[in-house]
Amino acid sequence: MDAEELRERLLELSKREASLNFKMYELFNENLTLAIKLAGYIAENRMLGGKWSNEEAVKVMDKYLRAGRKEEHRSKEVHQ
Repeated sequence: MDAEELRERLLELSKREASLNFKMYELFNENLTLAIKLAGYIAENRMLGGKWSNEEAVKVMDKYLRAGRKEEHRSKEVHQ
C-alpha cells in the first residue's frame, strides 16, 4: 500500500470510529433513561407495600445512576 491508500483507509476507519462512538453515546443515554424508569417503578412498588430485591437490576442501576448518588451509600442499603 502506498501513502495515499493508507490515508484513505485511515479516513475510512476514522469515520467508522466516529459513527460507533456516537452509537455508544446514544445507547448509554437510552440505558440511563431505562435505569431511571426502573428505579421509579421499584420506588412505586415499595410505596404500595411491595418488597423488591433483584441484584441484577441493582447492578444496572448502579452502573448508570452511580454518578448521581452519594458515595457513602452502598447498593444494598439504597435498594433494600
